Amino acid sequence: MTEEETTAAEQIDVSEDEPKAEVEAVSSDPLKDPKLRKKLRVTENEDILLTRKPSFFAFMSVYLTCVLVTVFHLMFGWADTIDTEESNWLVKGMVFLLEIGTVGNIGFVLFMLTYTWLNRLLNTGASGKWVTTYLLIVSLTPIIISVEDIIFDLFTERDEGYIPDFWDYTVFGIIWGVIGCAMTYYYQNSFLYGITTHRVIHTQDFVYERDGHRVLYEDIIAVHRQRSPIGAIFGFATIYCNNGDNAHVQTETVGVAVAAPTESTGGFWNFMKKFFFLLTYQRTTKSERYTPHISLFGIRKWEEAYDLINQLHQDNSSSQKSDDTVAAIEKLTEL
Repeated sequence: MTEEETTAAEQIDVSEDEPKAEVEAVSSDPLKDPKLRKKLRVTENEDILLTRKPSFFAFMSVYLTCVLVTVFHLMFGWADTIDTEESNWLVKGMVFLLEIGTVGNIGFVLFMLTYTWLNRLLNTGASGKWVTTYLLIVSLTPIIISVEDIIFDLFTERDEGYIPDFWDYTVFGIIWGVIGCAMTYYYQNSFLYGITTHRVIHTQDFVYERDGHRVLYEDIIAVHRQRSPIGAIFGFATIYCNNGDNAHVQTETVGVAVAAPTESTGGFWNFMKKFFFLLTYQRTTKSERYTPHISLFGIRKWEEAYDLINQLHQDNSSSQKSDDTVAAIEKLTEL
């Protein structure tokens, strides 16, 4: 081949390779993945600019709850094997609970039910419905194992039930702790947040596809950012796009309600009833609480997401559109 033919062939090869390289670059871009676009359910003319998931540390309270479940089991298992004569008050208290009832480990069940109630009452990040359900199942497991055998023995011809009559604090503590942490990890990764050219998208796929909260930029009133001390340490924050529906405002009742005395008995007891009523009088307050379903909850690299949402909010605001319209009209008049 002559030098001219060789140069022409090289040019043809280069021109053929450029589209292939461009296609490979597009296919390697994770934001243009068809599965991701299907999961976020974006339109054809909508581009995904950024995606985020909650940080591991944002659910630290739930992980600690699962760890405490294991610790409580191990503590009772340890107290069941030691001599109480030279023990401190904490060990003696656990041993006392162990000796309340042998059927179903009633003392341990009462302790776990009390912890479940307190965890629900404190209304923390680990006080959700599924966490409370998990704690209730853990609390009632010893009774379920014992009572099932009793029911089958009384009402059927079977000597034992379907659940093996086996209880060990260490074994069940480890099992329930691992199950709780695994469920929390799965729940944490079920949330996916997307920022597109048109809107902010919140999705959750926990067992099945659930929430699909979407907020258009022109509907956003303000962009809130919330950082806790733990978030400042571990580098995550929560971003909420307020569209005026007040979904983040929740009513919280502080205190324990007690009915006012209806009968006037007089004397000391009447005074005590009124005093106790005033002491436990309820007050209701409204507080802002951002949940993973309505906000970009506990995301890492939040600065990029926060700045991008603010920029797109400004570009799609009514004032910016008015300015663009005025500028377009001025250009037309100049022509």
